[in-house]
Amino acid sequence: METIYITQENGILHRCEEHLILKQNGRNIGDIPLLNAKTLVVMAGVQITSKAIDILTDKNIDVIYMSRGGKIKYRISAQSGGGAIIRLAQHSAFMNDKARLFIAKAITRAKILNQKCLVEKYRSYYSLIEYNKAISDIISFQEKLDAAETISEVMGIEGICARVYWDCFKRLLKYPSFTRRDYRPAPDYVNSALNLGYAFLANEITTQLYIQQFDIEIGFLHSIHYGRNSLTLDIMEEFRSPFVDGWLLGLFNRRILKEEHFKSQKEGFYLTDDGFEKFCSLYHDHIETGGWRDKFKTQAENLKKAVMVEGEYSPFIYE
Repeated sequence: METIYITQENGILHRCEEHLILKQNGRNIGDIPLLNAKTLVVMAGVQITSKAIDILTDKNIDVIYMSRGGKIKYRISAQSGGGAIIRLAQHSAFMNDKARLFIAKAITRAKILNQKCLVEKYRSYYSLIEYNKAISDIISFQEKLDAAETISEVMGIEGICARVYWDCFKRLLKYPSFTRRDYRPAPDYVNSALNLGYAFLANEITTQLYIQQFDIEIGFLHSIHYGRNSLTLDIMEEFRSPFVDGWLLGLFNRRILKEEHFKSQKEGFYLTDDGFEKFCSLYHDHIETGGWRDKFKTQAENLKKAVMVEGEYSPFIYE
């Protein structure tokens, strides 16, 4: 398994020769082989001993420490050095207004097309008038995007299109509980699941960008902010709708994932312990059966090719 999830609260990860064991209240509750592992995702409440970290870094396994609300708290990267040439090319493309705008538009165009694809896939949920209006609006945003001359214009178009898309999304849910896209704290269980799904997606994209030796703080669509992985957010835009939104929509509509898997707290909605284990199991099946990691890898490679040879960037279009 490439990604391992440790979810037990009050658990402690120890090293045992060439693998890990998970203890809880002094008892061994799990043996964790590290063969083929690339990432270890650890939830809040789990401790990792220094010897366990040593073997993880020795085996080039990244560690992600994540809150139950889906926020990545910190990351221990086993990445080796190198990558100066690709980062210099990336910085050069970022400083080139024309090149940066071209990549930003390509990413946003793919995001809009993929949102349109999701709406079309579930068109039976709409009346014909509503469906035609939604598709017409999305197509008009594509046309405006072609004429955009600045990153600010591109971001503005992306934001307006997102509002139309999320209005469509709430109509696609069979069991209404979602009124608008909101972040943290999540006001309902659908937003909570979206937050966590995007956090997992961010980890997948970040891993692929690290492999290609990118500077993940410098994006083309998203501006630079201290501590923000802007390039990760860029590439995520292409995959949010097909990889996370469509997947969760199917789970909720088929009642595989439902309200009882979540709990409401003062800080918002969160998955229960059982709900989180179920979410991780479903996520593993989703990413393994859909060949998604190969798609993420391809996009990181496409971006590297574009900045290294100053060519066109080919974004991910879901079909």
